[in-house]
Formats: sequence, structure tokens, C-alpha cells
Amino acid sequence: MTYGHIISFADLESLRSQLSGQTLVLGTGCFDLLHVGHLYFLKDARKQGDVLVIGINSDQAVRAIKGSTRPIIRQEDRAELIAAFRFVDHVFIYDDVAADECILNLKPDVYAIGEESVKAYPGELAAVKSIGGRIHVVKRIPFISTTSVVANILNENTSI
Repeated sequence: MTYGHIISFADLESLRSQLSGQTLVLGTGCFDLLHVGHLYFLKDARKQGDVLVIGINSDQAVRAIKGSTRPIIRQEDRAELIAAFRFVDHVFIYDDVAADECILNLKPDVYAIGEESVKAYPGELAAVKSIGGRIHVVKRIPFISTTSVVANILNENTSI
């Protein structure tokens, strides 16, 4: 069952043309094993405009970013989970590690990026600047990440 609007990467350009006059916000990430940090990111991104579009790294891209033991949740399920949030308007899956091409195709007014990703993905920031968009940096909740949750589970640590 599909809850939100999951679209294909190929539909990004046409989506932008359908949203003229609205402030479009794009956020991207792995979103593997959802936690409160993801929720905070999505809610903060949504406050930046009228329409929130979220790009989900494909399973292949997550393996390249996080290693061979990831993702934990497959891409289709991660997309469904993110689309289920009422404040997320559209979700798509993309194969690249970085979102440069997504940004250039969708041309968001605002690109939301986690503060931990700013230095890791300079190409994304350059792409946003090249289209005249605004960059919104979302502050990270300390000690909350999928990696830390997995480490706590593996260590059988109950003090998450």
C-alpha cells in the first residue's frame, strides 16, 4: 500500500513545473532505520516552504555511503515510511551518493541539508547556488543516528 506520493526520478522536472508559485523544499538522505533525528529533519525542512520533496538514496547508494552491512531497510520500504508522514508531499529514490543531479533537475527553492552533511557534499551546495536556491542547514540532534542505534542494539545497550 502506498501512503504518499512516491514518484520516479524521471518525474522531477515535470513536478517542478506543476508547482509554480509554491516554495519547493528538497531534502535528501538514506533514512535507514528511522529515528527521532530523521523526524526532526523532516519537520524542520517542511517549515521552509509549501511543498516538501524527499529524495531517498537507493540501496546501492547506501552501501556505497555506509558499507556492505547497510541498508537495514530496503529502499522501497524506506520510501513508503517517509511518504507516510503527512508533512511530506513527494518521495523519490535516486541512485547517486550525492544529490547534485536531483537538485539540478528539481530546482528547489530551498535545499534542506543536515549540518553533518554540509562538508561531506560540497557539490550539492554548489548545485543549489547554481540554480539560485537557498540552503537551509538543519541542526543535528547529538548522539542520534542510525549508526549509533545499530551500535547500541549490537552491544545490547539499553541506555539509548
